[in-house]
Amino acid sequence: MHDIAPSTPASAADHAAATGRRGELLLRVSDLVVGYGKAEVVHGVSFDVHAGEFVVILGRNGAGKSTSLQAVSALLPKRGGKVEFAGGDLTQAKPPQVVGAGLVQVLEGHRVFHALSVEENLMIGTWTRGRRGDRTRLERIYALFPELADKRHQPASRLSGGQQQILAVGAGVIAEPRLLVLDEPSAGLAPMVITRILEAVSALCREGMAILLVEQMVETALRFADHGYLIETGRIVGEGRAEAIRHSDALRSVYLGRHATA
Repeated sequence: MHDIAPSTPASAADHAAATGRRGELLLRVSDLVVGYGKAEVVHGVSFDVHAGEFVVILGRNGAGKSTSLQAVSALLPKRGGKVEFAGGDLTQAKPPQVVGAGLVQVLEGHRVFHALSVEENLMIGTWTRGRRGDRTRLERIYALFPELADKRHQPASRLSGGQQQILAVGAGVIAEPRLLVLDEPSAGLAPMVITRILEAVSALCREGMAILLVEQMVETALRFADHGYLIETGRIVGEGRAEAIRHSDALRSVYLGRHATA
């Protein structure tokens, strides 16, 4: 692994202190192995997310970013490794158990129910953690994303691609997770839309929600993130504070090739 941050101490507390991580350890992924058919595509990936922290995982297409996240969320089976969340073991958990524990993932691709209205899409998110139909949470989403309030009674099919992605994020946020996982929210969208989304979730992060982001817009992601990991061919090859990663040889190596120079 590229030495962006100090080497990992033995304990989680020591590691947090050494790397400037904030908050208690919330998610720990250890030696994760994932594959499709006979092909193994994630080879022993390990990373942490702390409470109230904004973490980004960066890497080129096909590096194993989204596969890793989907395995953590129990949307793909794991071949090895361990997933611990909020002190519990989610390695063998099913998706409803993962969501119930407070880990909610927003998948790539504007995943909304097109035949339902904006408000109906959002209200589905209130079913996940025992407060079904809670309209106080709905009003909070409208305050965070006013563009959704203006279209609350329109079917989701009538929204633009950017508005559908904002709706998908809103449906994740309304569940009030301890950790919100965003998988490539910028795919197919204008830069101003992803900036709008990241500004909103950064505000939630300051209120205590942890954010784990996989993203292709490197500069934009690092501008909002506290901590980052670099993944290449299914392995974590660098870790550090976002500002350190932005100026690192490791980042250039991942995106431009191993012999890239400053």
